[in-house]
Amino acid sequence: MIKRFSFLLAMVMLITLLSGCSSSIKASLNSEFTLAPGQSARIDSETMEIRFIGVTEDSRCATAVECIWAGQVTCAVEITRNGIKNSITLTDSAGSGTSTGTDFQNELITFSVSPYPTAGKTIPKGAYRLSMTVSQLRY
Repeated sequence: MIKRFSFLLAMVMLITLLSGCSSSIKASLNSEFTLAPGQSARIDSETMEIRFIGVTEDSRCATAVECIWAGQVTCAVEITRNGIKNSITLTDSAGSGTSTGTDFQNELITFSVSPYPTAGKTIPKGAYRLSMTVSQLRY
C-alpha cells in the first residue's frame, strides 16, 4: 500500500513539473516576441499560433569578413489560424538583421534572426532565435 502511494505521489509530482515546461508562449499584436526552434507563440486576439521550425539557410556575411554579397537568412515557420496550418518561409534577403516584412493574411510579420554569424564559428541549429512582431496591415 505504501509503495502504491509513493508511486502515485511521484507520478503526480512529475506531471506537475512537466506541465510547467511549455513550448508555447503568449504574444500580442505589435509586441516583439522571441522563439527558439520548435517553440510556438499564441496570439489569442488573432486566433493565431506561430511555430518556429528552424533556420533553413544562413548565408549572411560573417562579422570581420569582406563579402561581395550581404547574404540572407531563411526560416521555416508554421502558422495556424482558425485551425488551418500554413507553412511559410521568412527570408531576410538584405542580410541586415531585420526584415522589411512579410504579408500573411492581412498581417505584417517583421523579424530578425540571432545570433549573427561570426567568422570561423558555426552556429548550432538549436542556438538560433527568431524575434518577431506581428501587426495588422492597414489599407
